[in-house]
Amino acid sequence: MSKSICKAFKPNRNDNLCTPRILVECLKPYFDSFLSRNYISVYKKITVWCPFDKENSEYVIFFKELGCNVIYSHIDYGQNFFEYEPEENYDIIVSNPPFSRKLDVFKRCNELGKPWVMLSNIMCLNYMEIGNYFADNPVQMLIPDKRVSFDGNPSSFCSGYFCRNFLGRDLEFCHLPHCNSGKDFVPSRMMGE
Repeated sequence: MSKSICKAFKPNRNDNLCTPRILVECLKPYFDSFLSRNYISVYKKITVWCPFDKENSEYVIFFKELGCNVIYSHIDYGQNFFEYEPEENYDIIVSNPPFSRKLDVFKRCNELGKPWVMLSNIMCLNYMEIGNYFADNPVQMLIPDKRVSFDGNPSSFCSGYFCRNFLGRDLEFCHLPHCNSGKDFVPSRMMGE
């Protein structure tokens, strides 16, 4: 592994950026289409596993509000994603994993064999190891049209969703009403834990 990729993949302060609601809500029309393509007519028939989340995660709150069954797990609860899988059956994996472990997370998601949706800094595509992996293990991408802030300050990077067996097409762009910064900032309810 190159020195730059090693540096980028060691744990860092960006590993705990909590996803703001605006980046979760943009999933709804695509989630509806996912259900429709899989002949699921109501939310309560689907179970979503959020493996990097606590009860107050925006993903957990959002999917519960839709009426989905939600399983959440977190390393703070002794549930290491690379060793843990819920005993209860689940239909899809959705979360925002630690940036320093993105490639490992993508690999583990593929090993689990379920549809998955993972938020990531899109700049990770600059890493040759990620590009090499995706060349052999294709992904879908959902890219918002704005650089969304996680802390209220303008963001220097664009986040998007890397997906497997979730979108109807391989590449989708979605509109967001704002960047979640300045006067529009709404922090994640999981922020500050």
